[in-house]
Amino acid sequence: MPIWTHPYSVWQSQDEGFRGLGISHTEKSMRVYGDDPNANPVKYLFNPVGICHMMLSANEFQSGYSFKVGEFSRFSCGVKLESNGGSMSTYVVQGMGFVTGVYSGNLTPKIQSKVGFANFEAKGNTQNGLKKYVATLNDQSRWIVYSSGDFEKNDGNNITMKSQAGNGALVQVAKLGSDENAYDQGAGAYPVGAELSGNVDINSSKGSYTFSYKIAGKSQSGKVIEFYFPHHYTQTSAQPINGLELDATVKGIMKAFLVDNFTVNVDTPPNDLQFNPWVEGSGFKGYSQNALAKIREVCSNEVQNFDVIGFSDTDSMYASGKILDKGAYILYVAAFVLNDEGLAKTMLDKVKQAFNRFITNTQKAPLVYEKNWKGIVSTAGLADGNLFADYGNCFYNDHHFHYGYHIHAAALVSLVDGKYGDKSFANTAKPFVETLMRDIANPSSKDTYFPQFRSFDFYNGHSWANGLFAHGDGKDEESSSEDYHAYYGIMLWGLVTGNERLRKIALLILGIENKAMNDYFLFKNDNSIMPPNFIKNKVSGILFENKVDHATYFGMNKEYIHGIHMIPITPMSSFVRHKDFVSEEWNEMKLGELANGLADGWRGLLMLNLAIIDPQQSWNFFSADNFNGDWLDNGMSRSWSLAYIAGVGGCP
Repeated sequence: MPIWTHPYSVWQSQDEGFRGLGISHTEKSMRVYGDDPNANPVKYLFNPVGICHMMLSANEFQSGYSFKVGEFSRFSCGVKLESNGGSMSTYVVQGMGFVTGVYSGNLTPKIQSKVGFANFEAKGNTQNGLKKYVATLNDQSRWIVYSSGDFEKNDGNNITMKSQAGNGALVQVAKLGSDENAYDQGAGAYPVGAELSGNVDINSSKGSYTFSYKIAGKSQSGKVIEFYFPHHYTQTSAQPINGLELDATVKGIMKAFLVDNFTVNVDTPPNDLQFNPWVEGSGFKGYSQNALAKIREVCSNEVQNFDVIGFSDTDSMYASGKILDKGAYILYVAAFVLNDEGLAKTMLDKVKQAFNRFITNTQKAPLVYEKNWKGIVSTAGLADGNLFADYGNCFYNDHHFHYGYHIHAAALVSLVDGKYGDKSFANTAKPFVETLMRDIANPSSKDTYFPQFRSFDFYNGHSWANGLFAHGDGKDEESSSEDYHAYYGIMLWGLVTGNERLRKIALLILGIENKAMNDYFLFKNDNSIMPPNFIKNKVSGILFENKVDHATYFGMNKEYIHGIHMIPITPMSSFVRHKDFVSEEWNEMKLGELANGLADGWRGLLMLNLAIIDPQQSWNFFSADNFNGDWLDNGMSRSWSLAYIAGVGGCP
């Protein structure tokens, strides 16, 4: 199956007559829409895969080759194809402008195309001595080729170098934009990896992150060509290369830049967005006496009756995380909204007992360190080979969703323990909590036990939920809200424990996600990035690297598709789910009418989301005497719902 470096996809081909590294780029005119392609909005869109526009190959590969992958880093990996005592090496790097092959030994470099060559024209030499060619394919797409040796056309599908590679022959291919000379300044050089750095100023709520490229080869400029998504180039001071834009698969138009490093600027969450309820534009408004009276009534009942110890005793990290988070929010309300020492201490004892089961790793499905992919996984499913136990956690699915709940809950418990407890929880829980963080968001490239940022993709601007499951359309994610909830939890943990660097890393990620999610997951009517015939869906549903499907993995109900991008509602929700978006979604999707017809936890979720734009109506729902507990999601407390709504102005 292909991988997407964007704007290209690449794969190893063993097809008869076409053996080598396949390369494809799809334009928006090639997209497939459905179920009804004439609908507005359409349910899904995807790009065709496996169109072998170009292939880096060699004559000798046709009798077979060995394929090796290595030199893994966060943004790249190395690939080597070996045959006949020679090799072709390449590096696949996110955003790379060229697909580059470096040949050595007894190989005769070859370029192939399953689409077929209509024309192959020599364009002279570059200033740094490379041969330059333009290939026009039978589909009329135009590709540029730079090489260290002369090529000649053999037939409609094959272009072969006139001599064997020897040592260090270079071949680069790229899809042309409107300017035939746009690639010249970068030809001859190619990235072999990238280092990431970042900075956050908490006081100004500004941040930035920089990709610094490791460069091999030599170009006229000394730099390489990289493509970037809209959430990158709309937030940088760098200037793109004129005439070099290519369609992304599902994220608008990509623009090319000549770089050795590239910096993106972001707005991070404001300093007043911490634990208190918060809504964009108005922040935290405090609590009226009427609100506190109702919250006290409800919270007292939940402290007494919610069995956080029993309900969290499950073999699911996801389910237990939600239960712990629910208990932690009830605890927070008792301690910091009601300032009730008795209620807080009662609930604190329960939640600490529930957490201790996980801190000591004595839950029904304990966690283990898995050596091959270097991470913390649940043992649920490992013994019996059930890949999908606990949503595939044991095979690395959804780790940031699952562990994010535990991390966020631990931050709340630590905060309360510092006020009403013995102040020991943070230190006791730290090995457990920070190991989960290390699994999903380890910032170090030098950690030999965990990869750097397993879940969050600094290039794509959001996390991916896929673990060790291959998909024909690449990695995917369906819950934008549980994504940023994980980093909100890390932010709060850093705040409570005084780990400023950890807090800044989370703030930076949240700033990046705010922009990317409003470009690719949450669609206002003025969204100019996503396809016009998809925007009226208002949310992506499942976003793949090569496809968007307005659906969920667990059902097609409208409340599922929209609710999965809301859950859970916290102070961070309104930082990403902007008021104007929430208003458009609520009205155009008729979510109020939908909620009125529901009798389960999705009803409460929709109505708590309403507090972002209409806190009074939301308050009336949650404070009603006939409120039904069935309307709460299993990770959702009525205490926190009322506290959140009142804190943003729902109960004068």
